[in-house]
Amino acid sequence: MVQPLGVHYLLELRGCNPTVINDLPEVRRILLEAARQANATIIDSRFHQFSPQGVSGVVVVGESHLAIHTWPEYGYASADIYTCGHTDPMRAAAYIIEALEARSAFCLIIGRGEHPLMSESDPEPPSPIATFRWGLQPPSDWLFLDYTNPSAAVLLRVKDVLYSARSAYQQIEILDTEAFGRCLILDGRIQSTEIEEFIYHEALVHPAMTTHPNPRTVLILGGGEGATLREVLRHRTVERVVMVEIDPQVVEACRRFLPEWSDGAFDDPRTTLIIDDAVRYLQKEEELFDVIICDVTDPVPGTPAEAMGNEEIFQAMRRRLRPGGILVNQAGSTGISELDLFARIYQTMDSVFRHLAPCSIQITSFAESWGFIVASDTYDPRDLTPEDVEERLLQRCNREKLRYYDGRTHQAMFTMPRWFWQKLTACSP
Repeated sequence: MVQPLGVHYLLELRGCNPTVINDLPEVRRILLEAARQANATIIDSRFHQFSPQGVSGVVVVGESHLAIHTWPEYGYASADIYTCGHTDPMRAAAYIIEALEARSAFCLIIGRGEHPLMSESDPEPPSPIATFRWGLQPPSDWLFLDYTNPSAAVLLRVKDVLYSARSAYQQIEILDTEAFGRCLILDGRIQSTEIEEFIYHEALVHPAMTTHPNPRTVLILGGGEGATLREVLRHRTVERVVMVEIDPQVVEACRRFLPEWSDGAFDDPRTTLIIDDAVRYLQKEEELFDVIICDVTDPVPGTPAEAMGNEEIFQAMRRRLRPGGILVNQAGSTGISELDLFARIYQTMDSVFRHLAPCSIQITSFAESWGFIVASDTYDPRDLTPEDVEERLLQRCNREKLRYYDGRTHQAMFTMPRWFWQKLTACSP
């Protein structure tokens, strides 16, 4: 079994007391006390007062360091705590957050390096995060969230647990958090958050819907919150939407605790909600659609979405598209170190469709960039100019309802760096 050599806490602190974070002696005192709270060995410290405002400093400890930089004019501070050995960085982080009077705290925790500590007969932990988490327990009002990245986790401060239950398929939680407001969490992973769900759902839905010249019938696979459905129904061309969701408990919980996500979309006469497995639905039904939106969770082994990443399922989706139809598929992280899953999905879809257009957006609550793949045998969203997009939105939608997507954003979403394309072509399905 392995454990990381060190643990690195990266803190994003908003709503801090501007007077406190502009007071060099107080900031120094807080960081030194945080080091003591962590049981670290203090060696030295250096701090600097900027003009007209702001403080930067570092405390060197025998186990590494604690550092901070502040922007009093924004009530913002960033800090990091990097320790190794028998220390308690969790206590240091909690102390800094409280002392700076931060109203919102976001913490990324990274295991740095690996080191063999036990015999080969010991069970292998699922990730370095799981290893060091065994020795750390967050305060009662904090929660660890795991992501696809095997060496990182996120720590969120929870104000209230609105809903927590185990369905037949997954653990469902709806939490009210300091950093992101209300959050839907499935099996420990954030699916959407109050402050930025519009970014994810507008980016997922509108590029494909706008690219299609006349989308009248739409199939949504997954999307239990109802926000994907909400965005589809913004298009006045739409006459019928079929939404297939495997877990009725997700739909019920979201309608009760996150009603703004769906905004009445489930009650729209154009909506047909079907509780069924997406694979089974695609295999048994023959209805054709202009647009298919696949908004299921990542196809990770052992999860309800496991079968949603193979060639057979994409062939089945293609058969459910009308001539000129378009598919958009949620395809996971587009981070530089986490692109393997996205690349495998891309390669698999490339064997089925003539045109593929990958895109990427930044989702703060996911702690990394996230991507979708638009696929068609006829249309390519990259052929639309910003002016084309604006004209179609003006004809079809209430533009005032859109907070993220527009013509310039459409163009930017599909502009990918060179390393991205190299990674896609290097991976095999």
